[in-house]
Amino acid sequence: TVFDFRSEKERTLAPDPDFPGVVNIPASAMLAEDGSEVDFDLEKLLRSEDGIRMLTEGVHESYARMPFGTPAYRALFGAIRAGQTPILFHCTAGKDRTGVAAMLILLALGASDKTIAEDFEKTNIWRRPELEAVWAEHAEEIAADPARKDFYLGVFGVHPESAPFVLGIIRERYGSADAYLEAEYGLTPARLMRLRRMYLE
Repeated sequence: TVFDFRSEKERTLAPDPDFPGVVNIPASAMLAEDGSEVDFDLEKLLRSEDGIRMLTEGVHESYARMPFGTPAYRALFGAIRAGQTPILFHCTAGKDRTGVAAMLILLALGASDKTIAEDFEKTNIWRRPELEAVWAEHAEEIAADPARKDFYLGVFGVHPESAPFVLGIIRERYGSADAYLEAEYGLTPARLMRLRRMYLE
């Protein structure tokens, strides 16, 4: 089962390949406040002031919104509960919509905040060559304004504080991870136990 967390526009521009026996599920995971899909055309965003603003301020807002009332993640947990495995899930950059989904799965499986944050931060380890190349390409710009290095980290990698931020806002809104998981995904204590029996050694 493949979950494609991109918007319809993104999927149209670069559709997932079809493989025999694989079910492709389109499910946009980044929605605006009005419920419309958010397109993530990185090259286009980097070419405009509004796009750059979204990549700095908007991503933070998106991280605050993604864990709540997102049909894509509800569908993902439905498949996980039903044992429709193996499951592959992805977006365009493979770190924001995908990263939050991974956080939520680990949270449901009982991983500690430390483990979840460390897993999220591994994006910057695996993408280090890409990050180094981007920083080198924009070396003059970064020399003139060192804050731009952090900007490009957020565009091509992840800000480590995003995982604690997501976990914190979940508890702030619901009081506990378990209350959140039950309200958003129907994961009652009994269902959580069953899920952990299914997926943990």
